[in-house]
This record gives sequence, structure tokens and C-alpha cells, in this order.
Amino acid sequence: MPAQHPDSGSGRQVPVEHRRLPAAPLLAAIHQLAERRQLPLEELLSGASEDGRAWALRAVRDARASGEVTVQAAERLCDQVLGWHPRMVWGDRYDRTITDTTPHTATAPAGTLTGWRQGCRCLDCREANRAAITTRRTRGHAQPGGERPA
Repeated sequence: MPAQHPDSGSGRQVPVEHRRLPAAPLLAAIHQLAERRQLPLEELLSGASEDGRAWALRAVRDARASGEVTVQAAERLCDQVLGWHPRMVWGDRYDRTITDTTPHTATAPAGTLTGWRQGCRCLDCREANRAAITTRRTRGHAQPGGERPA
């Protein structure tokens, strides 16, 4: 059983599809494929889009900018652009990332009311952050008798 977060009462974890992998190996593989096919990167990535959208190009630009890629984006790019399994790009690192049972343990930035990471996009963090913000906004706005706090 995974360890539990001390504030949550349960072992909340980052959903697998939102976990992050380093972008460098994926970007290198995509650039090598573009060179082998003698195609500009934009043309290679737009061809991966079966619905006509430029999701692949956006995902690669985001990965380049942040240095990381989500497991969901990595799996989709590997499958639809490279035709590979992500294990072919990251090896054991991919397996460790998707099987990690470590719950959230990072502390929030100073001045926040929640122990969850503010930058995380997982549903657990989003709900915890939303609840903390709502509590902070509603606390102290109205006093009994219609008076506002000083």
C-alpha cells in the first residue's frame, strides 16, 4: 500500500497521465526522424495529426520550453509520430515513472493555505487548491449582523 500524505488521510497520487518525463530523449528522437525523412519538423508533426489539429507541434514546443513532457503527451507522440512504445525512448525510466506509488509530499509555496503543489494539474491538487481558495475567500467577508470585518 502506498504511503499516505499526512494532510490528506489517503494516499493521493499524481495520476499516471500527468506525471512528467524528461523531454530531451523524445525531442532528440523526433528531430532524428525528421532528418531521416528529410522533412521540416512542422511538416512531420502536422502529418501526425489525424484530426487536422496541430496538437503534436504544440506538445513538442511545450516540451522544449519546459524540459518535461507529461506521460499522456509522451505516449501520444511516441505512438502517432514515432510509431514506438515510450519504453523505446526512456527505457526503465518510463517504467519507474508510470509505476511510482509515491504520494504528493511537496509543500506549497509560502503564503498558501494548502499542502498540495500549486503548479500541479492533477485533479486531486486542483480540487484541494480550489477548496483552499474558496475557504480563504469566504472566510471573514461577512460578520453576523451584516457588519464587515475591520
